[in-house]
Amino acid sequence: MKYEDVKHASHIHNLKPVWNKTPYRCDGCKQTGWGLRFRCEECNYDLHKDCALSSPSISHPFYRNCRFKFHPRGFADTCCDGCGKGIEGFVYHCHGRGYNLHPCCANLPSVLRGEMVELHLHRSISWSKCGKCSRRNLQGHIKGWSYRSTSKEYHFHVSCVKDLMKDLVVEKWEKGYINRGDLSIEISEVPDLLLTYGSGKLSWRSGKKKISWITVAEVLNLIVSIVLGDDPLALGINATLFIASLLAL
Repeated sequence: MKYEDVKHASHIHNLKPVWNKTPYRCDGCKQTGWGLRFRCEECNYDLHKDCALSSPSISHPFYRNCRFKFHPRGFADTCCDGCGKGIEGFVYHCHGRGYNLHPCCANLPSVLRGEMVELHLHRSISWSKCGKCSRRNLQGHIKGWSYRSTSKEYHFHVSCVKDLMKDLVVEKWEKGYINRGDLSIEISEVPDLLLTYGSGKLSWRSGKKKISWITVAEVLNLIVSIVLGDDPLALGINATLFIASLLAL
């Protein structure tokens, strides 16, 4: 899909659509982004697509009696009801019920389809446990949205995938372990990255459950891409194989 320059109320200059494989911090919602962004080169200002193309108000199928209004700043001590992460910038807020959603969370697709798996977004799952944290709910009253495969074998909280991505790629990129010019993905210091991840951060490792690591990698690739504001197919098989190589240790 081709995007045109946009003018957003949060910035004085027009923002141009730019796509590359370098992580960035969105200046709107303050969350990590990857891939397509809307950028002002002069000011070094970046917005996720969903932040740049924000609407004055939206609805969401998980909250049928709510109308969410866009706010450029979050409210004190509030969390996103989708991913459970704190609100630091742009937010959609339901004044009637008090729900909050990051723009990227508000626009997460209900279905993700890969070559080996189909994932569905759930507001909550009562019996299945997340493959990373081994919990059903994130914390307190925040249940946290999840993507689960139609086979019900693969289940990850959106929040946990964000944490995995931060551990697996973003922090390593910031420290220079990953080639900053191309995140397709090229690794300059593989051993440290593998040792960091190789201790095992997925709860399945301690169980008897037989799973396909290449399928887990595709699941994570699909969710990571969309959570960070990119096309799930943009990272492609290279990222899937890279993640699989880390998971298989």
